[in-house]
Amino acid sequence: MKIQKTYGIYLFAISLFWALWLQLTAGPSNPHPKAKVETWFLRANETLTLPEFKTIDTRSFPSRVKEKLPNSIVLNWEDLSQKETPNRGKLLETKTLHKKLSSLGLESSDIIIVLGDGKNGWGEEGRIVWSLREVGYPKTFWFDGDVSNFKEVINQRKDKMVSQDKTNQFLLLAQKEIQFHTDITKDQITKQLSQGSYQILDTREPREFSGSTPYGEFRGGHIPGAKSFFYQNLFDDHAKIKTKEEVENTLTQLGITKSKPIIAYCTGGVRSAFVVGILRSYGYNAYNYSGSMWEWSSYKDLPLEK
Repeated sequence: MKIQKTYGIYLFAISLFWALWLQLTAGPSNPHPKAKVETWFLRANETLTLPEFKTIDTRSFPSRVKEKLPNSIVLNWEDLSQKETPNRGKLLETKTLHKKLSSLGLESSDIIIVLGDGKNGWGEEGRIVWSLREVGYPKTFWFDGDVSNFKEVINQRKDKMVSQDKTNQFLLLAQKEIQFHTDITKDQITKQLSQGSYQILDTREPREFSGSTPYGEFRGGHIPGAKSFFYQNLFDDHAKIKTKEEVENTLTQLGITKSKPIIAYCTGGVRSAFVVGILRSYGYNAYNYSGSMWEWSSYKDLPLEK
């Protein structure tokens, strides 16, 4: 009996220790590496110093008709994304994307510059850059400016005969970066909602944040705990992306810091991808929820606030 009693105490001690250990280690896992400054968009002076690159035009059809961009690849963000509910907005399978991009003449080693409609668009250029980086095209950037600005850069490049051997700092960093996924799933978000492991930004219009459903959401509202951060607020009065200091000041006023990862979402992961590109360029550990409200609102058990 004494042996059995001792053995029972021993098992109880082990189980108690194990339970305590599980509690200590049950906090949110951190699969995402610590953020470092990346470069997702380039201004005119930076684009001017690039070696040879390929161009993607993701502007709207009226914009392309109004001002053509010769020698560019026309690509829409929907061409790389799923179209059926509840997966609408999510990327196609990687193999499918590689095949599609290869057919367009794009290789993972290429330097790629993406043109969009800027402040007059939906952040499509950011979504294309995010999509390509997500599947292994690290030297993809969008141009911070309109097509007229871009043509000026092209003409200056011709005049200056830019050397093919010239390499600038951000390009060197892109070549050496360890690539990792910046997409995040609804399951990851749901798991951490109660633990407050993430900061969440709703990059849609204020009316959408408040409950309107103008773009096909099944239900209105926002993810619990999200802060309203309309993507258009990232542009200055000259329709260029605001400086790091300006963006940091705005986020600080919202209570957003660099101490915790940030999740950005919108309706289908387009506007939020644009925001994520800027945030990662400014040193924030930001992730894009590509399913966004098209997916989240289609699951009745997932919470929404108004």
